[in-house]
Amino acid sequence: MVLFFTNVVTAYAGYPELEKFLENNFAASIVLSDSDVFSVGISDFNPNEILNTENENWGTEGSLDNRKTYAIAALPYRMELSDEDAVDQHSVMLRLSGMISDETLRFNQDEPADDFHQTVIDFYAAYRIKHRFDQHWSLEPGLGHHLMHYENHVDYHSPTGRMLQPYLDDLLFNTSAWASVLEPQVRVKYESRQSWGHWYISSAWHYFYGFGWGQANQGDVGNPEGWYGANSITGVYDFSQLGPSVQSVYASLRRVDVGGDIRHPLGTPVYYETTFGWLMTPPFDTDWIDNVGVGLSLNYGSAFKGGSIVLFFNQE
Repeated sequence: MVLFFTNVVTAYAGYPELEKFLENNFAASIVLSDSDVFSVGISDFNPNEILNTENENWGTEGSLDNRKTYAIAALPYRMELSDEDAVDQHSVMLRLSGMISDETLRFNQDEPADDFHQTVIDFYAAYRIKHRFDQHWSLEPGLGHHLMHYENHVDYHSPTGRMLQPYLDDLLFNTSAWASVLEPQVRVKYESRQSWGHWYISSAWHYFYGFGWGQANQGDVGNPEGWYGANSITGVYDFSQLGPSVQSVYASLRRVDVGGDIRHPLGTPVYYETTFGWLMTPPFDTDWIDNVGVGLSLNYGSAFKGGSIVLFFNQE
């Protein structure tokens, strides 16, 4: 695993490095759990093998290892508080997500590797107000809050690891931390509804800043800070209806810009992602599920570049 390896093996040498390591983990979880900027797959592949190309921006062995190392799950739910035809529509967005990684550490190449397991749990809530200027244009500012918990566990197998364990445990390894992060955001959207479905373009920007505390690094957990923005175009083609259930083809292309603590985990200031697949609304009335589906996602230019089979849940 390349993404955090440099920080992991050097963090014990200085508290600022360890603080940055924790900030990067919290920031990575915030962005990677947002399906508007990153698609999580259940099976990964290198598009170069399918396209018969050698473009490293489409995928490498290292980026596929990154995708396979991290398991990310998110359960979003949006509560609409206003009528559909209201000029100002208020809503609450809730999301429970988790990011888990399993890696190996080597303090000495001639010794066995040590197992390194990390978990970040994030409960996110946001209040948003969408103002409709007309049937096409809307502006949606909002304010969100993340309550996050990080913990890791190391199984020491190497002699060097066991020797360093009294100094590393509680400080860097076998420890935990919390973060409370505020996230103001704004989104501009143009939408056009057609007889065959709808399409839209949007530009959404997020800034986050938080405070950390806990056992790790003697309580000096730092202040996760960063920003990200996504400019995207999306189309949904409704091709079939069975009773109340509508089946659709979904396609999206977006450019994502990032800065602050998230830039290091993603390995780039900008990347691109395209997603396409099949969606189906539930054949029964429910306020919890808008749609489900399956598709394909291609990430170009980030530390997670490559392709994935993705599952859709409440996809816009």
